[in-house]
Amino acid sequence: MHGNVGENCLNCGATLVGHYCHDCGQSSHIHRTLGAWWHDFSHGVLHIEGQVWRTIAMLVTRPGELTRRYIAGERRRFLSPLALYLFSVFLLYVAYSIFGGFGSINASDAREAATEIHAEAVKTQGQIAALDRQRSSILADKGDVAAVDQERARLAERYRQLELTSTALGGGATKASASGDGEHEERVITGWKSLDEKLAHAIRDPEFLLFKMEANGYKFSWALILLSMPFMGLVFIWKRGVAMFDHAVFVTYSLSFVSLLLAMMILWAKLAHLPGEAFLLLAFPVHLFFQTRGAYGLGWLSGLVMTIILCVMAELVLLLWVIGLLALGIAH
Repeated sequence: MHGNVGENCLNCGATLVGHYCHDCGQSSHIHRTLGAWWHDFSHGVLHIEGQVWRTIAMLVTRPGELTRRYIAGERRRFLSPLALYLFSVFLLYVAYSIFGGFGSINASDAREAATEIHAEAVKTQGQIAALDRQRSSILADKGDVAAVDQERARLAERYRQLELTSTALGGGATKASASGDGEHEERVITGWKSLDEKLAHAIRDPEFLLFKMEANGYKFSWALILLSMPFMGLVFIWKRGVAMFDHAVFVTYSLSFVSLLLAMMILWAKLAHLPGEAFLLLAFPVHLFFQTRGAYGLGWLSGLVMTIILCVMAELVLLLWVIGLLALGIAH
């Protein structure tokens, strides 16, 4: 069904003066066929007119120019940074859900490691007891025990570290419950009862903890942008004429590239079964260099220095994000 000049727009009621409503932008061509529905579907998913592909192509080959042009005002030509980020995170989530990641947690292996570490701690405890007997003997002979005390302090610290590691992996110090029957035991990790209970649950089922972190990672992936913004402001505080909006565009486009890169790595390793997927990670600093240099108008040397700084910043932001996911996984 076509609308003619002088008729009203079926969406907002404005008088039509062409093939598109000048008020709301709706086309005057209104269809009710299944073929047209499939056309709309492919158009909505793939953006046949080229906006998605144009943006992705420039993100891969000319990321600095893409960032600079979008900030300068070319908004209709390219897909917005946030839309591209959501699209790339969705692709990563689909690839990860179907093919899996690059590693997993095995609870039985963790318990086996905890047992071995605890056995080493018991051995160290025996060495401490032997030193105590030696010290008593030296004192009885009125000898110098300074060397023995120094060695005992070293072994005591080693024992504490071994027990702490064993406890974190599922073994280590426990205490009987208040019932005194010894059938139920409470794991002592921090001494804070409610926190120890949550930590003990996470230790008993690390795979479930990983599942919760994965789910939260998809839901809170946007937090990477918010965590990066203060660091970007500090790193480029010397750069005049740069607003926080510019940093937001830069970070969001950069994270979109990382998401697409990780999705490709999963397909590379899990679907194509090709080796060397870790080497694909080298594309990130290279991409970051060209994006930083192009977006902020830097030279080769200053671009390299800022890329190194941003790589360190990215590691810190990722660490804070993972710690947040871990805390959410343990808390709930």
